[in-house]
Amino acid sequence: MTLADRSIAVLAYPGYQELEFWYPVLRAREEGATVTVVASSPGGCESYLGYPVLGDAEASAVDVERLAALVVPGTVKGQPAASDEQLQLIKAAHTAGRPIYTVGNGAELVRELGGDDEGRHAADADGLPELVRRLRAELTN
Repeated sequence: MTLADRSIAVLAYPGYQELEFWYPVLRAREEGATVTVVASSPGGCESYLGYPVLGDAEASAVDVERLAALVVPGTVKGQPAASDEQLQLIKAAHTAGRPIYTVGNGAELVRELGGDDEGRHAADADGLPELVRRLRAELTN
C-alpha cells in the first residue's frame, strides 16, 4: 500500500534543518501523499543554510479533519520559531487525535504545547528512514 489519498502537513520555519524537512516531504510525495508545506510566513522562510521554501497553504487553511498526519521538523539552532498559526495547527492536530511525527527539537515544540509525538520521533537525520517507515505503516493500515 502507498500513501495515496493521504493528506500530510509539514511545518517550515526560519532556520529549518534541510534533511529534517525535505526527507519526509519528498518521501511522502513519492508515496503519493498530498503534502502541504505550512510555512511560518506567507513569504516563506529560509533554512539554516539559506535555502528558501514557500508554503503551499497557511496553517489556518489546513483542514485538520482531513489531515492524516502532521510532521514537525526541527531547526539547527534553538527551538523552532513557529508562527502562532502553526502553533494552533499543532494543538488542533493533537486535539483531533491526528498522529504527529517529530524530528530533532521539533519534539520540544510539541511537548511545550501539551502534545505528544507518542514515540513518533527521530532524534536527528539518521533516524528519518525509520520515522518515515513508521509513518507509512501507520497511515496505510
